[in-house]
Amino acid sequence: MKPARAAVWNARAALVYSLGAWTTLGALIYYGRMEKGSTDNRNDPEASQPRKEVHTKEYPFGLTVTTEITYKEVQPPLTRLLRRVVSFFVPDDGPPSEK
Repeated sequence: MKPARAAVWNARAALVYSLGAWTTLGALIYYGRMEKGSTDNRNDPEASQPRKEVHTKEYPFGLTVTTEITYKEVQPPLTRLLRRVVSFFVPDDGPPSEK
């Protein structure tokens, strides 16, 4: 490979690496602030209950379909999220553990 082409590939790799690094840093800051903000609603009994939506649709011949959607505000801890990301790229040959 010619030195000029190697320099171009080096610049491309640096760009991809920096994009990933800034994305990871942004995610850390974002999820860190979300965890701090979620402690305010712990005393509120209404905030601890998940929000539910129930949709019912009736079809001919007496067929009724009910769909229940539950929205939870529970976010995984940041360390567990990072472990999942790292374990995707670096497989562990050890025994499986509870995640």
